[in-house]
Amino acid sequence: MPNKARKEVDREKQLIRKFMDVDNLKDDAIIQQLQINPRTFYRYKKKLQIEDAKLHEKQNKDSVKFREAKFHKTLEDGYLISKRISEDRSLSPTARLEAVKVMCTCQAQMAKLSREGLTFQPALPAEVNIIETRESTV
Repeated sequence: MPNKARKEVDREKQLIRKFMDVDNLKDDAIIQQLQINPRTFYRYKKKLQIEDAKLHEKQNKDSVKFREAKFHKTLEDGYLISKRISEDRSLSPTARLEAVKVMCTCQAQMAKLSREGLTFQPALPAEVNIIETRESTV
């Protein structure tokens, strides 16, 4: 049996996607509707799943990169604002010292972001920590 043209294969894959996603048909109904070999159907279905996984991965990477860039920009802004505060001689020495601490924190966070990327560490309320401490000692 000769191979199908790429256009034909793409058309059948698009129909399979439509029948699965939009029409919510079962595999057997799609095979019946398209009148294709079940092995061919499952091969196309697997290709569609791989395409979907690649697209999802790319979108996720793009989203993470965007959030990382946005976070980096926020840290840079915080650093620059704190720098202006630390250099303003009309402010109290305490306020200027706090601004220097924020500058150092922003620099450390930017270095960590460059080194490790975005990491998530949930901050639990103090009450939860107390409960966990009590439970662990019981």
